[in-house]
Amino acid sequence: MFVLSRQEMREIDQYTIHTEGIPGKTLMETAGLGCAKYIQNRLSQDAKLFIFCGTGNNGGDGFVIARYLHQWGHHPRVFVLGDVAASTPETRENHQQCKELGIPLERVDSLDAWFGLDAASITPDVVVDAIFGNGFSGVVRGWRGDMIEVINDLGGLIFSVDIPSGVDADTGEAVCAIHADVTLTMAAPKYGHLLGEGRAKTGKLEIIDIGVPPRVYRALPPRGMHSTTDSIRFPQRSSLAHKGDFGRIGIIAGSPGFSGAAVLASRAALRAGGGLITLFHPAGMDTIFEIKLTEVMTCAIPFAAENRYDIAAIEEKLNTMDVLLFGPGVGVSEQSLQMLEYLLASWHKPLIIDADGLNLLSTHSNLLGQLAGKSILLTPHLGEFARLATCSLMAVREQTIARLTAFTRAHGVAVLLKSATTILAAGEELWFDTTGNDALATGGSGDVLSGIITSFVGQKLSVQEAAVAASWLLGTTAEKLCNTRGSASVIPSDIIEALFCV
Repeated sequence: MFVLSRQEMREIDQYTIHTEGIPGKTLMETAGLGCAKYIQNRLSQDAKLFIFCGTGNNGGDGFVIARYLHQWGHHPRVFVLGDVAASTPETRENHQQCKELGIPLERVDSLDAWFGLDAASITPDVVVDAIFGNGFSGVVRGWRGDMIEVINDLGGLIFSVDIPSGVDADTGEAVCAIHADVTLTMAAPKYGHLLGEGRAKTGKLEIIDIGVPPRVYRALPPRGMHSTTDSIRFPQRSSLAHKGDFGRIGIIAGSPGFSGAAVLASRAALRAGGGLITLFHPAGMDTIFEIKLTEVMTCAIPFAAENRYDIAAIEEKLNTMDVLLFGPGVGVSEQSLQMLEYLLASWHKPLIIDADGLNLLSTHSNLLGQLAGKSILLTPHLGEFARLATCSLMAVREQTIARLTAFTRAHGVAVLLKSATTILAAGEELWFDTTGNDALATGGSGDVLSGIITSFVGQKLSVQEAAVAASWLLGTTAEKLCNTRGSASVIPSDIIEALFCV
């Protein structure tokens, strides 16, 4: 499923109108009819129904909704926020049709005007928000902002048309916005439905087909995709295969006090189907890992001198690996930096960098110049990415796509940005993953994810395919576990044991 930016939606609309010859009036009619059908299926015949319309095309959709619901025997009251005379021809025409049908149309242009209506003392059963649509940006201020607060407090089920009014369709910023129970969006999800506060304000997201021909998307291919069951590709397996067919997977992880990260990443890689897994760890930790990891091979990295690894001693073994993961629990010591410098200079196969590997990159920014042109994936959470991108956490939250795109283009590297909505930026593509829940909000979940990704790359998926599939698998596994136990009690080991369980 595509995910669209504000500009992409505008271009698709204009292409459909001017190249495909489908008038804007027809698109508005189709959008409003689709929304009306959805809402009508959730209305009792005598439901008290309020529809709030702005003066843009989103308001036009609202007038179409009002027309159809009126024709189907319902009794909508329509409140027009502003002067329709300044709106588009399609919106004015649908406003006029509502008037001719005798639908109550009441203008609201101030908070006092609202409280002067009897509706202010009525609790509606259903509210339709058609005030601001995909084109809105910034912050709703003045009396319109006051009205948004009023609408949120009215009670009743709130349906937002296209996007909750006040939510930025590109960033998800929602300083003053409708809190919808259901959002009925046109054609495809928008970035703002999935990001930041926009995701919480959107409620349940439903897609309304407005008749955009598939060839339009081929002519104007969107950057964004939403991870779904149908779009995920997992490694292929054969009953005739042997362990070597499923990858030689190397994991460089662990340090004294942080053995758990190495164990979780290794076990996750194993449970995700990896064929031959080797954990490379600092010398002196052999006993811990040989006891903890029965099915995983271990290889101690000897020290050549204080704070220096003898990498040459394990180089031959490293080179037999198909993919390497570096970072979980390695610390930010001199020898860990030495290992990262070696990998960036000498390793030419797929490399996943997570956890302390990211911390080392952010404190030694000169190494970022060595990322481009290689099959490297960085897997930061928001805080780690803020340090990598040398900006504030707030800037990442408010400008997620812009900051992520700028970083990946500048450094020529793929990034899997972990959050409530996880985003893969690889080349010009964006993948949005909304699976998962608060069961993943615990230390070690990231180690499990990086282990799964590395395992999938070892099983011949591309770095991009592996990142998308692993993120989706982690999230859906957490969701399934919470069907039988409370999310607070789920630990990373539970996730590992439940991978691929039906």
